[in-house]
Amino acid sequence: MDRPAMASVFRMRHAPATVSGVRSTGQGQADPVIRVNSLGDAIRFVANAFPNYDISAVAITCDDPSIPRLGSLEVKAVWREYGERLVRE
Repeated sequence: MDRPAMASVFRMRHAPATVSGVRSTGQGQADPVIRVNSLGDAIRFVANAFPNYDISAVAITCDDPSIPRLGSLEVKAVWREYGERLVRE
């Protein structure tokens, strides 16, 4: 993910979003239902999910069609670039 795309994601951090594809790493535990309020919350959750959850198949979708679906690699890139600011704002 390039810097302009990451900047777009950061600007839209307050937009509604959903998280899917998160799996529990505990034996015999049901996969979690993740409820987040915004794209920023979704990114923060996924970035901090390890080791409790398997995020290899994660998908974050935003209600804004200009923001592409974010997988684990995109989330990690955005978190590296904007993580501290996502936590503060």
